[in-house]
Amino acid sequence: MNRPAKLIRIVIVEDDAILREELSQFLQSRKFIVYEVNNGIALNDLLLRESVDLVILDLNLPGQSGFVIAKSIRHQYPQMGIVMLTARTGLIDRINSYESGADIYLPKPTPALELLAAINSLTRRFAENDLENWILHSHSSQLSPPHGANRINLIAAESTLLKALAQAPNRSLESETICEILSEQLAAEQMTKRSLENVISRLRKKLQPILVGQERRIIHSIWGTGYQLCLPIIVVNN
Repeated sequence: MNRPAKLIRIVIVEDDAILREELSQFLQSRKFIVYEVNNGIALNDLLLRESVDLVILDLNLPGQSGFVIAKSIRHQYPQMGIVMLTARTGLIDRINSYESGADIYLPKPTPALELLAAINSLTRRFAENDLENWILHSHSSQLSPPHGANRINLIAAESTLLKALAQAPNRSLESETICEILSEQLAAEQMTKRSLENVISRLRKKLQPILVGQERRIIHSIWGTGYQLCLPIIVVNN
């Protein structure tokens, strides 16, 4: 079974509103899903709500610099692509960009088609990685195992749990936070830790047969704290 093409989700972190809007319109015309923010705080807020594949990042930003933001992204979201797009073109800035975690460094102004080529280069890497990744279809609450195996139907609580962990920094969350997310997004009664344990237990039993012969855990319990997702899951909104 062939997987549907993954829609790439890009966030532009740029405090020049005109440039940010121009880039957004150009990338949307190329069928990318695009978000716009103007600083690191707004980016952090966005990443708590949305799954993002690639960030286009300026260096000179209000508050945190692009270097600081890139280091944070690379630590918390190691699979995310980072394109530095900046007017700072000195050698030390290029070196610091790569050392901070950037995949590609482009000077301003860069022709739109060159930026597109850089993005496509990174998205090809995503496509190669997807061969080993699980795909969570959040709208339909289905999970696609690697290599085109048939989708697994999930209940709402299982899908919401996997999405929350997949999008969390280091793919881990405290139990209290997970309970709050499930209660809020499912519009249900307050989720308890006991109820959460039951959801995780059912999910493990549902997925474990697919992992026969593989030494891989699904969700790891962090004693006294919470849970960490062990499967490489990418979230798509379909």
